[in-house]
Amino acid sequence: MSDRSRPTIRDVARAAGVSIGTVSNVLTGARPVALATRQAIEAAIDELGYAPDQAGRVLNSRRRRHPQAPPPGMPRLTTLGYLCADLTARVAVLPGRDERVAARLIEKTLGGAAANVAAVAAGIGGPFTVWTELMSVLGTDPESDWATGLLGSRGVTLTEGSRRQGAHLSRCIILVDAVGSRTIINEPLQVPPNDLLRWLGRQAAPQGRHCLHIQGDQLEGVMDALPAARARGLTLACHAPGLPPRLCSPEGLRLIVSLFDLVFLDSRAARTITGANTDLVAGFHRLLEPRRRATVVLTRGAEGAALFEPGSGPRLIPAEPVTPVDRTGAGDCFAGTYLAVWLSGRPAIEACRLAVKAARRSVLAPGAQEYRPEAAELLDTADAEVI
Repeated sequence: MSDRSRPTIRDVARAAGVSIGTVSNVLTGARPVALATRQAIEAAIDELGYAPDQAGRVLNSRRRRHPQAPPPGMPRLTTLGYLCADLTARVAVLPGRDERVAARLIEKTLGGAAANVAAVAAGIGGPFTVWTELMSVLGTDPESDWATGLLGSRGVTLTEGSRRQGAHLSRCIILVDAVGSRTIINEPLQVPPNDLLRWLGRQAAPQGRHCLHIQGDQLEGVMDALPAARARGLTLACHAPGLPPRLCSPEGLRLIVSLFDLVFLDSRAARTITGANTDLVAGFHRLLEPRRRATVVLTRGAEGAALFEPGSGPRLIPAEPVTPVDRTGAGDCFAGTYLAVWLSGRPAIEACRLAVKAARRSVLAPGAQEYRPEAAELLDTADAEVI
């Protein structure tokens, strides 16, 4: 080892007999590394006590515990969409046009709707353990290294090809006021449909339940690849963030529920689709075909959620009242919790009930991924009433 008191990545590479780039690939997940090589690097990391930063330290620990491929029969979730750096400014009141305001705090956290869903599902744990991965677009720069390491520490693997030369980590600016209301500005990101098709071409027939979950603003770009996903035996799900305008209509809703097995929509999207300002649940239910394929879940903010299963009327799950700190990512927390419970074989109503609890607690914590529910705490509270 070098004379410095703290070991470096060069020391690790020397001890493992590999290049610095190979050590970096193990730490960041930028490229796949052979099992024997990775084990040699991890052994060197342990022996030297190398810790590049907190995210890397946790990532190394997770990689020793978490398999790089799903164990046979374990439920599996692949999400497709945004991974980004959230720059959140906390202000007293959201500014108007041409206004300048001072933020009480500006912080950087990991976000992106698809990444949030994956991180929540990965963290819930037994009896709802799900193997999770994210298909997105980011680079090989230090910012992307940070995101990859932190995402990995939360139990989520990036699909092969998500990291690419010349790309960069998407950024999102979020203004949050004193009552938790938000203004969000994000850079555009679109997962190329060929990425999804290549990924599908590498998939064997599922040995357990495998759900492909797509962020709303990605739908139009990858819609033509969905029949291939279904032919592979995957269950298909989507949720509202960024749903394109042409799909926010009765005709668009009929198309979505014909393509997917599970659909998450929020009240804003539902109001646009139905044109209803009152009795939203009844108006939305009238648009749904009773013989459709999809189960539809309508998240209703502070009011909880409504569950629409094929062939039955809506079931309402209320939420206990809370004073929100930050609503960012609450819908993603709901979807991630629901998916983990549902993929583990539990009924839709139980998945919805636990998802309402998780989403209610998520608004009490700042940041989209800073609260990640665990099964024990969700199961250790009284069930919400179902109407």
